[in-house]
Amino acid sequence: MLLDDNFMNLLDDFFEGIYVIDKQRKIIFWNKEAEKITGYKANEVVGKSCSDNLLKHVDKNGNELCEGNCPMVFAMDKKIKLEDEVFLHHKNGFRLLVRVKGIPIIKDAEVKGLIELFVPKIFTNEGNHVDDLINLAYRDSLTKAYNRKGFDFIYPLRQREMALLGFHTAILFFDIDDFKKINDTYGHDVGDRVLFAVSQTFIRSLRRDDIVVRWGGEEFVLILFLRKLGFLNEIGSKLVRLIESTFIHYSDKIIKITISGGGTHLRKEEDILQAINRADSLMYEAKKKGKNQFISDLN
Repeated sequence: MLLDDNFMNLLDDFFEGIYVIDKQRKIIFWNKEAEKITGYKANEVVGKSCSDNLLKHVDKNGNELCEGNCPMVFAMDKKIKLEDEVFLHHKNGFRLLVRVKGIPIIKDAEVKGLIELFVPKIFTNEGNHVDDLINLAYRDSLTKAYNRKGFDFIYPLRQREMALLGFHTAILFFDIDDFKKINDTYGHDVGDRVLFAVSQTFIRSLRRDDIVVRWGGEEFVLILFLRKLGFLNEIGSKLVRLIESTFIHYSDKIIKITISGGGTHLRKEEDILQAINRADSLMYEAKKKGKNQFISDLN
């Protein structure tokens, strides 16, 4: 046995998510906190291999790790402890940024497997939307993003504060590609799951001060406050790639998701709705150019 039962029981009581893999990268242990963080029960993952790509880890640029440059494989190969930040796939479809630490299990100078500890990196703007009555009024009940009423309330306050601190206001407008086809093919319940997955990926990928709004239907507006506007293209493109790596399990099918987006910034003496409309127009340019991409008016 790779680890004895007493040690496994100890790991089950950790506050971090923990799983153990053997040398062939087969999952042999999955603790209670890992169940809470990922949504996957132990009986759904134990016995599975990392190559089955259930969690489908990707890096911050959306590059898949389970079949490529996996940091945990590197840790085992080099017999070293290693820390990194990766996005895992939650059972509900969204991407979740976690801080991971890999510790090789070494016996008789040979690597037998690895213990991975992971915790969510919390810096989101989602707030306590379950118990807070104000948030319940200002957030979309399905996606937990702000609704239009919430946007009208939070944006002027946040923008004024961030402008005083010297931040630029960037606007990103995203639309889920072929969303009507998803609804027509799989039904509105699956469509709702797609909306939730996209929204939660946005919310959990951005900072607390940024604003994620369900603008209507399958459209989302993101208001970001940036020190340098040049970051806009990088962020928009990364979000597109991150959503591209997101998927929904439905029956025996995997439903892939992509988005198209447009980005701009708030100009002097300009109303925010003018900037949003401009970002919307740029999003349609991305649709015309083949979808699954981000276009901005910044060079």
